[in-house]
Amino acid sequence: MINKELEHKENLHLFKTFCSFLCLTKNKKYNMANILLLYLQEKEVRSLFKCILSVDTDFESIRLFLEFDPTLYKSKYIMKYLNSNKKKITLK
Repeated sequence: MINKELEHKENLHLFKTFCSFLCLTKNKKYNMANILLLYLQEKEVRSLFKCILSVDTDFESIRLFLEFDPTLYKSKYIMKYLNSNKKKITLK
């Protein structure tokens, strides 16, 4: 029980730290929709995110984003990006 709680807190800290780092390096606001868009658009960001959070697949990574902010799927920016790139997006 305690180990699960500590693991969750550590993952949350790593997730927030990565998001802050990404916002600083890309000169963006700390907005989860912006961060998820950067994640979807840039392969290097995806690989860095998976490495830092010790995640194996993009599905798990996106699940982490949705666990942190369950309303992300409602973002008009994300939906617009996904709809305009239906055939181009390849997550591995």
